[in-house]
Amino acid sequence: MSADLDEALLRELAEPLVAEFSPAEQGDLFLLLSDAYFADPSGFSRRDRDKALGPLAFGLPELTVLLTPVLLAATNETVRYLVESAAERGTKVTAAALRRLFKRGAAAEVTPGPELVLTAEQWSHVRQIVERVALKGGVPADQAELIADAVAGQGLTQDGT
Repeated sequence: MSADLDEALLRELAEPLVAEFSPAEQGDLFLLLSDAYFADPSGFSRRDRDKALGPLAFGLPELTVLLTPVLLAATNETVRYLVESAAERGTKVTAAALRRLFKRGAAAEVTPGPELVLTAEQWSHVRQIVERVALKGGVPADQAELIADAVAGQGLTQDGT
């Protein structure tokens, strides 16, 4: 994936989460904050942000300003985990397809594997990733847990598990 595609995907995945947790942080504000995050993804930690904002760090609703970069960072780590899981699964599927292909000749049909569905254990890992990144970004522990629960809960609900 190119950097632009990664940014577009991360924005697409994070924006609905931001809107759910902070309805005030939509549209232009999400765009501005996500642009700032992508300009320097490693600088999203609370300490760096507070130093850059100075006294403004206390004048703005902290959760609103904090949420976009935290959810983008959490989404980034989650997508990285899912890509690694899919790549591992893809390697196994490809190896099996190649074995079938060479055993039966070039006309053998390769059956695509099932759609990628995460297990409860994998969703638990996603939840841990989101919580860890939120805490790293300065989100209070109770709010980090709520965000992680909501992200993992959305995935579990969509999967029907």
